[in-house]
Amino acid sequence: VLDCTPVSFSRTKDMTWRPDLFSDSMAASGIETGTKLYISNLDYRVSNEDIKELFSEVGHLKRFAVHFDGYGRQNGTAEVVFTRRSDAIAALKRYNNVLLDGKSMKIEVIGSDLGLSMTPRINVVGASNGRATRTVVM
Repeated sequence: VLDCTPVSFSRTKDMTWRPDLFSDSMAASGIETGTKLYISNLDYRVSNEDIKELFSEVGHLKRFAVHFDGYGRQNGTAEVVFTRRSDAIAALKRYNNVLLDGKSMKIEVIGSDLGLSMTPRINVVGASNGRATRTVVM
């Protein structure tokens, strides 16, 4: 037997818009804010610390991670999430197709088609083992 009794809902009268409510609800729902870059074609010796050091030169990072396979081996990819979209775009323009430890990084913005020209401006090089201090070659 289906109960078809009408149900009424009352709404709070003082529901003024507050941006923090929106941000809080996004965080609670698992939606990430910030702009994510996906970096591929990394040398297997590139570490989380290397990614942090390189990309934090451009702007504030919310998080960063080098990806590993099921056996704990680096799989040549990483992701970086910038707080500000403009910093992510600057990092994309600065480092896409640039050499890091002898391999040309491929960088893309996740979830966005920006249609930007990505010409490398610098090369980042280090010692052959990838652990020495890196210098920027203009």
